[in-house]
Amino acid sequence: MTHTLCIVGLGLMGASFALALRANGYHGRLIGVSRSAETLRKAQARSIADVLSPELSAAREADVVVLCTPVRVLIAQIEQLAGICRPGAIITDMGSTKTEIVRAMDALPAHLRAVGSHPMCGKEVAGIDAAEASLYRGAPWLLTRTQRTDDESLSVVRALAEHVGAAPREVSVAQHDALLAFASHLPYALAVALVTATDQFSLNHPEVWEVMAGGFRDTSRVAASDVTMWLDILLTNADAVLGAVRDLQFTLDQFTALLERRDEEGLRAFLTAAAQARKAHFR
Repeated sequence: MTHTLCIVGLGLMGASFALALRANGYHGRLIGVSRSAETLRKAQARSIADVLSPELSAAREADVVVLCTPVRVLIAQIEQLAGICRPGAIITDMGSTKTEIVRAMDALPAHLRAVGSHPMCGKEVAGIDAAEASLYRGAPWLLTRTQRTDDESLSVVRALAEHVGAAPREVSVAQHDALLAFASHLPYALAVALVTATDQFSLNHPEVWEVMAGGFRDTSRVAASDVTMWLDILLTNADAVLGAVRDLQFTLDQFTALLERRDEEGLRAFLTAAAQARKAHFR
């Protein structure tokens, strides 16, 4: 592949994507865009891209633009790119929600192409310092058609995902946001609730932080993730997340009722079903 790529946003996802492309033998020209002078300095030190710029206008030279910024910033950038990109250019993204992103892509002029995309990977640590070439290896990469998607643009974005070791699959906008509410957004909400409740408990029992088991660390890990990124995700997928939270509340009510009754047989069945489901899907 020899397209000129412009990667907008050189945090964890964007910088890792550039590193992964190069590590896997990508021969096209890479343009990196970041508003942060410090990030650009670090990108230069790590040879993240062939050209680095603080301006979105650098995307005018690109065949493919990959937006790796927080969702609401990303949506605004799609609108700006309408007057920047060359005819035939492909705009894609790494946003964790799709309804509002695809709506913005649908509004692009007819001479531009666009594909919604979302690699299912990341870390709780943000920023270019956390970037690594192996981030996408083996990760699902969801692709979503827009009104500006043709077969060639979908194939290009699919090939880029495969080039960095990801496993692309196509889903609809509605399917994406419903799936992600459970696969990603609800776990974050749970982690935040767990840490918040424990922090309140610790006001009178500060020693709780000294006796934490591995289960708490594993379950709460994503609560330390970038807040700005998660605000954008939650607010642009609020309906689906609320539905997932309500389903969880119903399940917690069932668990609570079993425990209140000291229903050993019912509680055993409840816990066993969950253990079997977990083992069936994860090894």
